[in-house]
Amino acid sequence: MDANDELRQISQVQDRLIGLYSHKRPDDAALAVKDAHQHFEGIRVRDFVPLLVERRANKALGGDDVMDDPAEVPPAHGE
Repeated sequence: MDANDELRQISQVQDRLIGLYSHKRPDDAALAVKDAHQHFEGIRVRDFVPLLVERRANKALGGDDVMDDPAEVPPAHGE
């Protein structure tokens, strides 16, 4: 993943969390994402950084560190 793609995905994470936490100030979500992203500075393998940032920021905003509720995830094909 190149740096531009990572930043685009981090921006999407921020937008999702702002929507998810619409009862909070958008700046709170933006700060949580920024702090989470900074936590992963220096990590050489960047492919999963956006996912890890989203989980960390979501938890900082009061959510769980796992975003999806298994009851809401549709079964895979063939199940």
